[in-house]
Amino acid sequence: MQVRNLEQSNIKAFIRATLIILAAFTALLVLFCLAYRNASINDYNKILILLIAAISICMFLAVLMSVAIAYTYKRKKTDGIFLVLTKLGMLVLLPLVLLLEKANNNTKRNIQHFYIELNNILVDSDNKRYRAQDIMLLLPHCLQNNECNIKVTNDSKLCKHCGRCKIGALLEFAEQKNISIFIATGGTVARNIIKKIKPKLIISVACERDLMSGIADVRGIPVVGVVNKTPNGPCFNTDVDIDAIKKRVEQLSL
Repeated sequence: MQVRNLEQSNIKAFIRATLIILAAFTALLVLFCLAYRNASINDYNKILILLIAAISICMFLAVLMSVAIAYTYKRKKTDGIFLVLTKLGMLVLLPLVLLLEKANNNTKRNIQHFYIELNNILVDSDNKRYRAQDIMLLLPHCLQNNECNIKVTNDSKLCKHCGRCKIGALLEFAEQKNISIFIATGGTVARNIIKKIKPKLIISVACERDLMSGIADVRGIPVVGVVNKTPNGPCFNTDVDIDAIKKRVEQLSL
């Protein structure tokens, strides 16, 4: 009964949202029809000029963002107006590029990897250092060996440090450096952990897709992305370069 009620609620929500969208398009259609009926040739010319100006401005901004991104990526550091334009490019230009390259998996991964590297450069460019207790190391559950029966996502302290995966070594490193460490089963859990702990810096391990979406989702907290390795395919017995994580912690901690 509860399942049926939930399904009905979902359908009603979908229909309501669809009707709102159709109503908005209908209003626009009526507005355009009225404008077409009453507008003069001068009005059409003005609209055309405005469209040309808007497209020109967008193209100019796209060129500026592209130059800033290339400059930042090549120098591995940025500041001033290049920092602003690079951040704007990451927010607007790179997601658009990724959308256009969505059909090509290889190119898509390259763009995602480029986005993560560029984001890490921006974090480095802030020249900030953080106390160890303000740093969070966020790991994906797929780092754990699939044959392990211990649910380290519930409590990482349950790990037996057997050496079959990198979880144990990372727990030891986190304890040694006094940084918090969490193992998340997905994006929603990760966001809830971040909201609860409120770290000043996040060092996150995940695949390119999850890192890119996670970096975009988190606002106000710098995130350093470390791409995991997938020798057995995505989301199954993945691996990570511990030295890369240690290097990041050393670079960004006080």
